[in-house]
Amino acid sequence: MRSFTIFLAISLIFGAAPAAAVYECGGVEDTCPCGGSNPYPCCDNDGNCTWYAWHSACCHWGMALPGWGNAKTWAQYAAANANYEVLPDPVVGAIACRTQGTYGHVAFVIEVQGANIVVEEENCCSTCAGGMRTHTYAASYFDGGFIVPLGGVVPPECEIAIDGTARIIDEQSNCFERHGQYWWDEAAGHDGHHYYTYTTDDASADSWAAWRLNVTVPGNYELTAFVPANALTVARQASYRLAVAGGEHTAAVDQSASAGQWVILGRFWLAEGTTQYVRLDDNTGESYDLRRVLLYDAIAVAPVPDCTDECADGDAVCDGDTGFRVCGRYDGDPCLKWGSVSFCGPDESCVEGECAPDPQGCVDDCLAAGRFCAGAEATVDCGQFDEDDCLDEGPVTACPAGAECFGGECRGEPDPDGGADGDTGAPADPPDDGCSCRAGGTGRAPVAVLPGLLLGLFLMVGRRGRAARAKG
Repeated sequence: MRSFTIFLAISLIFGAAPAAAVYECGGVEDTCPCGGSNPYPCCDNDGNCTWYAWHSACCHWGMALPGWGNAKTWAQYAAANANYEVLPDPVVGAIACRTQGTYGHVAFVIEVQGANIVVEEENCCSTCAGGMRTHTYAASYFDGGFIVPLGGVVPPECEIAIDGTARIIDEQSNCFERHGQYWWDEAAGHDGHHYYTYTTDDASADSWAAWRLNVTVPGNYELTAFVPANALTVARQASYRLAVAGGEHTAAVDQSASAGQWVILGRFWLAEGTTQYVRLDDNTGESYDLRRVLLYDAIAVAPVPDCTDECADGDAVCDGDTGFRVCGRYDGDPCLKWGSVSFCGPDESCVEGECAPDPQGCVDDCLAAGRFCAGAEATVDCGQFDEDDCLDEGPVTACPAGAECFGGECRGEPDPDGGADGDTGAPADPPDDGCSCRAGGTGRAPVAVLPGLLLGLFLMVGRRGRAARAKG
């Protein structure tokens, strides 16, 4: 009896036995009509991978899946069902299946990144967080393959056709889809309503939404987004991702500075089909602790008048002697135009749209190699300072203070008195010899006096000498 009770409990949790329809799990409401009700339970932790995968298939494929039991058996049952096929490689919109583990795992693929995939999933276990989460796995983790409806994944219905006329895709239309569980709305904005969620700086998005583009008339269109007014602190780094015919583009918008405005996302060529979209993720790089809200309202799509090619893709043309322009697509429309002017390198000229060595060769900047005077108080070097064969002038170098350039060298010392050229020839100060021999302020004794002084000195010495001998 105990064994039967355990088996019954497991069956109820993982969907092996019939169960009452569950219309909400982990904050996700099962509101998509697909001709059936979700047969899987919501576990005690408020999550279940089989419940969420069944719900995703109902919303995206418009199909009510059979009850395929535990997650580990889904790929096996799908392969045996004529309405489904199991692919070996991931595609967006498929259900990824893992057969390993006690019960296996299933998840809904929302992005393929080379060898990795991004999925939306719920989990059922006592230690698992409840609710839906976005998570990145190696594609090889899902060893059971990837379930899709027979013929491939069919995009959800979108009733607003982009047909060459101006269209508005409102967030309350069926061309708008929300993912994740963290959503609020407010009765304000275009058509009196908008959604919002809080920004994060996580590596992957918790909540995101997309406006699908159902293009019936291909052409060049301008896309704009309406930013409603909101009383809360609003995101500054909203990053709209536009998946269009030419690849994926990003438009950065400061929503806090754009309240009540239509903001241009760009001009793009939209191809016919339903695979193009505009997407906005909550992981803007702004921490959740900042409590900033990311706003989701209407998208407008308006045709842009046709244009005419000005040139052939990749062609180049000269603009002057050293400039050139290249033909390409530079402003978002499909037409080819001449780009802005670029310039050739030194000693090059533009010839038939390409830069080539100047046919006249280079020109010497100076006459000979060496060092020369550059005025009276500076020098300059002349030599080969680049890749060509011509002489180039180097930087000018000033001589030391008071020195002058002569013969390519700085020579001389500063004048000691630093005054004007009016020197009398006399010392600046009298010699320190204990007496003054300056007469009349000239600093020299008169020439006529010198012989008399010498004769007197000679006679005096002579007298003293005779007196000394007399005494002795």
